[in-house]
Amino acid sequence: MDDYAIGWAGKVMHWLRFAIALVMINLLFIAGTLAGLIVLGVFPAATAAAILLGRLRAGQPSDRLVRDFITAYRAQFWHLAVVAIPFQLATVLVFLDLVAFQTTAVAGSPVSAVLLVLLVVVSVGTLLAAFSAIVICTRYRDSARSIWRYAFVLPFVSPLLSLSLILALGALTLALFQFGVLVPLIGASAPLFVAGWLIDHRLAALDAAHPAHGAVRNEDGALSLAPSRRASPA
Repeated sequence: MDDYAIGWAGKVMHWLRFAIALVMINLLFIAGTLAGLIVLGVFPAATAAAILLGRLRAGQPSDRLVRDFITAYRAQFWHLAVVAIPFQLATVLVFLDLVAFQTTAVAGSPVSAVLLVLLVVVSVGTLLAAFSAIVICTRYRDSARSIWRYAFVLPFVSPLLSLSLILALGALTLALFQFGVLVPLIGASAPLFVAGWLIDHRLAALDAAHPAHGAVRNEDGALSLAPSRRASPA
């Protein structure tokens, strides 16, 4: 009976530590994004958070979350700020398309249907490519152009991955908004956790040099990245 109780207590403590780590990583993501004035900080913060979440998925959680986040955040800050540029431009395009759609819809113009399709396609495509770029940057040190090419191609040549990611993120969004208190607590870390799991699994299938599990550190301890060589997503 005591062993049974201890077993359940251990499981409760494990899930409690897991939940606390998600909350902490989410807060670190928010702090990193704000520290980079949002535009510059969002990609470095997301990548640093994704590295910590990768260790969490692998059962090797960091016991120095703040320090490891800052190390990863600073290591590639300017490089990741550049990687974010096309995704930021696409976000502006989505916003402009949304404004145009609302205007034409109110006016009853048939163009609104075309704008709606464009809005959905660009939004979903940008979201999938952005998550892909973030996960790729946790594994590979490469030029911004190479990351863009890989990130935008991967969702289209991996339809099962894209469908799984869309369904998972959709279900997660519904769950978060059903329990509104969870949004400020794990609103960023939960999607990054799920997306990282799915995309990293696909990267492992494409790259024979992919680490078996978790993020591994370079000798300098700055970032956990796989070798620069990687398989083509095609």
